[in-house]
Amino acid sequence: MPPRRPPPLPKSLFAAQGPLVPGSAPLPPSPASVHPSFIIDSHSFVTSVEPTPDPIFTNLPEGYPRPPVRSAVQVKMDVSAQPAEAVLGVKPFTIHPTILNLTLASPPSVTNIAKGAVDIIIPCTFPLTDKEWDLLDEAVDAIDGCWAKPIAEGEEIKRGKIVISGILPPPLTLPSSPLINAEGYEHHVARLSQLSLHSNVFLKALPPVVDVVQAKEHGTWWNDREELDRVLRMYISPAIESFGTHRIVFGSTPALPLPDLEKVTPIPGTLEQPIANGEWYTILRKCVTDLGEGVDEVTGVMGGNAKMIYELD
Repeated sequence: MPPRRPPPLPKSLFAAQGPLVPGSAPLPPSPASVHPSFIIDSHSFVTSVEPTPDPIFTNLPEGYPRPPVRSAVQVKMDVSAQPAEAVLGVKPFTIHPTILNLTLASPPSVTNIAKGAVDIIIPCTFPLTDKEWDLLDEAVDAIDGCWAKPIAEGEEIKRGKIVISGILPPPLTLPSSPLINAEGYEHHVARLSQLSLHSNVFLKALPPVVDVVQAKEHGTWWNDREELDRVLRMYISPAIESFGTHRIVFGSTPALPLPDLEKVTPIPGTLEQPIANGEWYTILRKCVTDLGEGVDEVTGVMGGNAKMIYELD
């Protein structure tokens, strides 16, 4: 029996204004038009009274959309420090992170837990070595072992959230061309993917720092904004691929102020911050939207995830 012919397609499909006419499908929104619904700055150090209610918009181009800033998470390294300071109407929240000492042979005990979240700062001026990644993994495992045990058999353990600062992006040392084939870059991406297997681990996306000692071997490439953007995308893209946008959190300042970072790191070096705190929001938003993420995902990165982690209003 010969096969039956399928029914003919309606001629209306091929009409001048039909749905199959080239260009008739709606185009995706331009990355430049995708902005978050609101912002929560998850990592800030208040050193002075800011002149504007939204310090993260300090270097924002004129006419650029300014989503409402709902809150600011202020970092206080001294547990006995004064409560968070309100910055011209922005409701603050205080965290007391634990600095992971990369010279220790064993992970530290972490006691600074805020609303079910533990903040860990990785004080590095060089990309992490295998041993340092192992120490971070051990610290995460140790924290996971501290959460409450299930009361009834079969009940799921309620784990808190572990928020890590200082590795997204890691200290920058190479421009994009040598970076793509660098063993250290492949190692970073692989270990980041391994870390993402902990479903309760979140990464803060913070302004990058440049290790000038290593980076200057290729000239001052970090002063070229297009080249710097390429390098940042090379780190942010695999982080989003591994963790998802629901576990990436925007913060406006580096993990530690640069003078403190140089003191804490086991290998002191000369650091530069090529992107100002007030410009980082603009750069990160562009980087995330250029990867094809929509409004919901960008809102999560820029504010929604911090709201969930710290249980903010």
